[in-house]
Amino acid sequence: MLSLTDVWARQLIAWEEIPGLFRPFVPADRLPPYLIYSPPDGWGSCKVNARLTMLCDKKISVLENTVDGVQVSEWLLDDLDYVEQGAVHLYSWLRLSGVAVGRPAVVQVEYNAVAAALFTQVVQAVRQTWGGASREVRGEGQEALESLAAIDYRFLNYAKECVLPGERVFTTVYQPELTIPRFLFSRRRLTAAYVCVLTDRELIFVSDAGSGGSMGRYGVVRRYIPLAKIKEWQLEPATWDKTGVWQLKLPGECIAIHFSAPAQSSLLVLAALLDEIRGG
Repeated sequence: MLSLTDVWARQLIAWEEIPGLFRPFVPADRLPPYLIYSPPDGWGSCKVNARLTMLCDKKISVLENTVDGVQVSEWLLDDLDYVEQGAVHLYSWLRLSGVAVGRPAVVQVEYNAVAAALFTQVVQAVRQTWGGASREVRGEGQEALESLAAIDYRFLNYAKECVLPGERVFTTVYQPELTIPRFLFSRRRLTAAYVCVLTDRELIFVSDAGSGGSMGRYGVVRRYIPLAKIKEWQLEPATWDKTGVWQLKLPGECIAIHFSAPAQSSLLVLAALLDEIRGG
């Protein structure tokens, strides 16, 4: 009989621990330094295949056992557009997006929240490889985050947790939850509450949405975008009766971020700083 720990993601440290179906894809003579096996699982109607996540110095790979055999997704760390880590109750995920072999590729690895620390190490290792600012622009450190204390203390803590040691913070933008009328007295959630943090290495988005915004506001999603991957951006201004949209063009995809009129001035400041940091 399987124990609870048998269905949780776990780190593998020996060749013998690797499930047989994945062994042909892992060199026995030089095991990758960091391996995480995620057993098959289910979250309601969502069924999750077994996966093996492999992290090397310059590359990350995800092997998935599908009905058509083992599918391999692989990126050089420099080819990742962003990494995302999210959780809603016990349901958690690591999302990797970038350009693999010249084509856009996105993979999401689901796991139980008890194993979150294993995947946090992957996220931190990837982020540590991202370079700093291309220009000398004055940053303020984590004290730049303190303005969030009077707005939303929860997001202040989230933001502080996300900033790496030694990373310089330039500015933040806080956006409360946006909803629009739907039927009678009900409303549809247009965008979750979020905070955007600009540092000398990356653009960090922390929101309280579930995956795809469809699982309620009982979790937290952290997305990290290296500044070098932001090729260009466009901003459609907000008005008193219409939300604005900030579009970020990355090599593999385009990200759209909704914002309200009160947040627009702060977002324009952030965008101007972004151009200055990147030398645009």
